[in-house]
Amino acid sequence: IGKLQQTLAGCIELSGKTLQSGKVSKVKIWPGFAGQGRYFEFHSNLIPASIDFVRESLLCTSLCKDGYKIRTVEHLLSALEAKGIDNCRIQIQNLDSEDTEVEVHISCGIDFPKGNRKTV
Repeated sequence: IGKLQQTLAGCIELSGKTLQSGKVSKVKIWPGFAGQGRYFEFHSNLIPASIDFVRESLLCTSLCKDGYKIRTVEHLLSALEAKGIDNCRIQIQNLDSEDTEVEVHISCGIDFPKGNRKTV
């Protein structure tokens, strides 16, 4: 028997400043159905998290479809892969409804508490 697909138990909301533009990015990650895969939703446009939609970008990975572009997706997608999340809808919200390009904030839910790491 192969490994079963996984999704989230509920919605996760994240927000923070983006690395390159410094704008605030808001992300909601919703559970997905089996076989849907990971995909981004930006202004009602769906962009699959697939190599087929990767476009050349400086210092980041960008996904593009139908004139819409989502930048710095690699950190969030790596976190989802590490946690075994196969299916989810990643809804990107920004304040400017005219934007056709948006950047995902780099921390994507990683907290940086004060304190040094312990050496083992």
